[in-house]
Amino acid sequence: MTQHLPKMKTIGILGGMGPGASSVLYQKIITYSQTKYSAVQDTDYPKIILYSLPLYGFDETGIIDKKLVLRQLKEGLKILEKAGADFIVIACNTVHSLIKEMRGSVSIPIVSIIELALQEVQKKNYTAVGLLSSETTRNLSIYKKLFRLYNFELIQVNNHQQKILNNIIESVMAGKHGKREAKELLRIAQSLVSQGAEAVILGCTELPLAINQTNANIPMIDTLNLLAEASVDIAKTTISFETQAINHKQI
Repeated sequence: MTQHLPKMKTIGILGGMGPGASSVLYQKIITYSQTKYSAVQDTDYPKIILYSLPLYGFDETGIIDKKLVLRQLKEGLKILEKAGADFIVIACNTVHSLIKEMRGSVSIPIVSIIELALQEVQKKNYTAVGLLSSETTRNLSIYKKLFRLYNFELIQVNNHQQKILNNIIESVMAGKHGKREAKELLRIAQSLVSQGAEAVILGCTELPLAINQTNANIPMIDTLNLLAEASVDIAKTTISFETQAINHKQI
């Protein structure tokens, strides 16, 4: 008798930006499969293809060489598509500034971490949120442009605070972060709350490695968590791709 395997989509993860965040995303996918779907046996977990891309033209501040970065991203996406991924998630907020070009380079869906953050803000009924991110993400207003379309106020850090964030991101990339970095992040987050933010988005995938809701006394929106949960939900076919693509043509 032929055994029919349960249908499950294959997750393609484009990682390496940085490697630590990518490994945490993978672990979060496993943990969420256990807590949400009671996964036990190997076959209870989604199929995952992880391609860790050492991205040139990119550092703790974000994108240095746009053309070089985009060329590498497109190559990485095509590798995942050819390997059999049904959809792709990218373990980096900053490169979502190139989401239009990336979506146009492959025929399979790319789930946007920025759009997931917007959905979470809508779900929580917030009206104003703060953002901790890379310098590129801040300067290009990647979040701000989308959130403005939906009438949400986005409060960003000042130049001095951004320099501190850059240093923290670099520390996380080197695996040298600790209590000091967590305290600095919390202090900056609290300053955004004092300006009216009801919650703070961790809009760089390195930041959840340094701070999370367990060591923060204000609401944090962990974009790495959101990406992990959406990855599993889509792989399990409980939600459609369309719910993860909020007017992406407008971004």
